[in-house]
Amino acid sequence: MTEAQLDGKYLSDPMEVRPEWIDHNGHMNMAYYGVLFDKGSSHVYRRIGFGNEYRRAHRHTTFSGEFRVRYLRELKLGDRVRCAFQMLDVGPKSFHYVQELIHSDGWVAATGEELSLHIDQTGPRVAPYPPQIMSALEAIMAEQAHLPRPEFIGQKMGLRK
Repeated sequence: MTEAQLDGKYLSDPMEVRPEWIDHNGHMNMAYYGVLFDKGSSHVYRRIGFGNEYRRAHRHTTFSGEFRVRYLRELKLGDRVRCAFQMLDVGPKSFHYVQELIHSDGWVAATGEELSLHIDQTGPRVAPYPPQIMSALEAIMAEQAHLPRPEFIGQKMGLRK
């Protein structure tokens, strides 16, 4: 599959900040950063093999075990962004990745860090990936293994004093 990349990270299609996402401060409300991150990872999830067909056929899906957002610059009505995706680690039941919302002018508006869990919906419970999914995850990990690990990954949250 050929897809847009930036410095070895997969890039989503462009997305635009919508009027209903603007809050009383005149910028995009924090909740919609999650929408952009979610939509911005869907092309990678399809590449891995996840989606409606997988969920119906296998009764497995993914849940977010943890998601952390860093808000770096405001997004405003009409701004266009793309979401960059970098795989950080892959395990038998989960994977860890980072995303960046990159404004059309080139600056990073926000970063997202996620631990994605593979869920057997009959439990529901965390479950191992089938071989074809594990193979796809490992292929992405191998393809992006040369990328530097962002400094902000796993940082402790707290007040600066």
